[in-house]
Amino acid sequence: MRHRNPDPTSLLSLATLMALVAVVHALPAGAADPAGTAPAASAAPADAAVPELRGGVAYTGVHRFDYNKDGHRNRVQFYLILKARPAVGKEGEPGYRKEEGSLRYRVYDLDTGKQVDSWNVGFNMGFPPADKPFPITNIRIEGKTARFDAIGMSWTVVDGGEGYEKDTVETDDGVRKRPMKTYGGDLKVGVP
Repeated sequence: MRHRNPDPTSLLSLATLMALVAVVHALPAGAADPAGTAPAASAAPADAAVPELRGGVAYTGVHRFDYNKDGHRNRVQFYLILKARPAVGKEGEPGYRKEEGSLRYRVYDLDTGKQVDSWNVGFNMGFPPADKPFPITNIRIEGKTARFDAIGMSWTVVDGGEGYEKDTVETDDGVRKRPMKTYGGDLKVGVP
């Protein structure tokens, strides 16, 4: 087997490339990106670092309801589905993201495990529209506690761990605070 001596121009090209890489790494942040397409170092934290409230809890026990009008009263349960993220950064600054959140009312058939659509058709009793998102505003999250405003009340949700048994939901309509009795589900508060 013959060994070839390396071509001197190849070694020179490699040395030049290594020097160029060293220079680029030594430049201040953003200097190597004259078009300004790289994210700024002061941009808001990545989505993964933003805490959120997510999940749902049953706010009723099991009911029998013939929602599909087939003569069989199915076992159903009414749920609140919550999803909320506080604002990130300051408005008008790079990386700012406004808060977002919604509260939805849903009904689930416990035997099929499926969501029941149009469960309130035919009712005129002040039920909220099926699966319509109600906005959540003024979202604040600290540790495992989320506070927000929705449907004319202030809410406090505490994630007590796995399952619904230790989670707490409290509403305050300005007159009094009410703890919500829950019957199933799970609420998560924190960084996903």
